[in-house]
Amino acid sequence: MTKLYPFQKRGVRQIIRFGGRVLLADEMGLGKTIQALSYLRQQTGTIPALVVCPASAKWVWKNEIKKHTHFKSQILNGKSPRPIQCKDITIINYDILPQWKDVLKGMNHPTMILDECQCIKSWQAKRTKAVISLGRNKPHILALSGTPLTNRPKELYNVLHLLLPERFTSFVPYAWRFCNRRITPWGWDDNGASHLDELHNILKETCMIRRCKKQVLSELPDKQRSVILLPVNLTEYRRAEDDFINWLAEQDVAKAEKAKQAEALVQLGYLKRLAAKLKMKAVMEWMDDYFESTDAKLVVFAYHKSIIQTLHQQYKKFSVVLDGRTSQAGRIQSIQKFQEDKQTRLFIGQLIAAGTAITLTAASTAAFVELDWVPSNHIQAEDRLHRIGQKAHTQIYYIVSKDTIEEDLCNIIQKKAKTITSVLDGRKRKDELNIFDKLKNIIYERKNNG
Repeated sequence: MTKLYPFQKRGVRQIIRFGGRVLLADEMGLGKTIQALSYLRQQTGTIPALVVCPASAKWVWKNEIKKHTHFKSQILNGKSPRPIQCKDITIINYDILPQWKDVLKGMNHPTMILDECQCIKSWQAKRTKAVISLGRNKPHILALSGTPLTNRPKELYNVLHLLLPERFTSFVPYAWRFCNRRITPWGWDDNGASHLDELHNILKETCMIRRCKKQVLSELPDKQRSVILLPVNLTEYRRAEDDFINWLAEQDVAKAEKAKQAEALVQLGYLKRLAAKLKMKAVMEWMDDYFESTDAKLVVFAYHKSIIQTLHQQYKKFSVVLDGRTSQAGRIQSIQKFQEDKQTRLFIGQLIAAGTAITLTAASTAAFVELDWVPSNHIQAEDRLHRIGQKAHTQIYYIVSKDTIEEDLCNIIQKKAKTITSVLDGRKRKDELNIFDKLKNIIYERKNNG
């Protein structure tokens, strides 16, 4: 099991003190997943477990389980349920849970983990009814969310009813006390808020664990990288990849190894651009979660103009952009606005144009939604945040499309991080990180072996 930070160890102990029925509401980036997995590992009688999460998070969970534990896991897909063998951990997304409910009931999981538990805020939703039905009488329920209360107290009731059914037995008294319930000409209005301090104290005493980064800053490393794999529809991507493989196969053996770099780079570049385009909806869902879970700022690095424009259009009200078209005066204005204006929460930078010679220490979190061929460019971009003047732990996310050239490229970058640092520090190495040739060979060999 991966070694936990001290605050994460305290979190697991608190889950145990709460009897395995907990709202784990740590701020994004503090490791809610690994704390949940540690609880499963430490407590007997918690396995098999069921993880319910957004579709975009299913592979994140599978990878974290593989990385941090020896548990065997499986992912459920599709809306046509079928008999399945029970693994240590079963992962399913909220959208298809209603169709799989009866199958899962028969598996008798003692533990249910609800990732992004705000997804069950609406009682009318089929997903909520399925979760409540499956959660009845389970001894261990871990509800995870950096934003369990997105707008109003009524949205938290379903989670609390699931965790503490004896205390939160009915919505009506809850609404009177905490939702400022009132009658209107159109019926009951439960969208208000009242006695919030009391509600907060009840949660702290009974089920909630909540830490912000600033509270545990001294326990965090200076900089931490995380890879988020997003599943995408690969139909179009596989066609493009096949075209590239066919092009390679048309060369003789010598040419296949020394294929004209310019021509091959164009085709690999198209694969990389396509992989980025296919994940953009999921990327923006991740960004939405980030902005809801914290008041902190965010730096996003992209590469192509179309991706940058898509992001800027989505978050135009509170973002600035710096790319190759930005004038010198515009660069200064964008950086200054991001650094000094509290309302400007997002900096969208072109990886090359914004990757050097600027300071972005107003944010301590960055996300790469596109990757460059040159590993050192990512490290230099990371250091726009992780530099003198940064007073917070720096969290770097690499958000990549699963089973694409992005995943291959990201794996190479992560494995070569020490070498990249050596290059930046001026210590020359014999291996020059020929990523282009590595990727070409990975794709070619995978197709031949597949």
